[in-house]
Amino acid sequence: MKKNKGDIIYIFTYLLSWLSGIIVFVTRGQEDKRIKFHSLQAIFLGITAVVLEFVLFFIPSLGSVLAFLIWLYGMYIAVKAYEGEDIKVPVIADYAAKYSDYH
Repeated sequence: MKKNKGDIIYIFTYLLSWLSGIIVFVTRGQEDKRIKFHSLQAIFLGITAVVLEFVLFFIPSLGSVLAFLIWLYGMYIAVKAYEGEDIKVPVIADYAAKYSDYH
């Protein structure tokens, strides 16, 4: 399967976490299984960050720091996807692959 190397859509997919993941999923997700996979992975990763930030809200700054680190990890995945390499987040990627039919 040809990888969309150099397609800026992968950077945008992870840029705003779950929000841009939803936008890409709705607009371009049905065109390409790889784009659908990355949009779902961005959505699931973003939801994970939000849940962690909510759960750790009462520990000063810890939730925000972890959410930021997860966002940085998402941007790393975005750059690698842009370069043509698929980084799969443990557990999350399994669900994204299942629902996108991209393995």
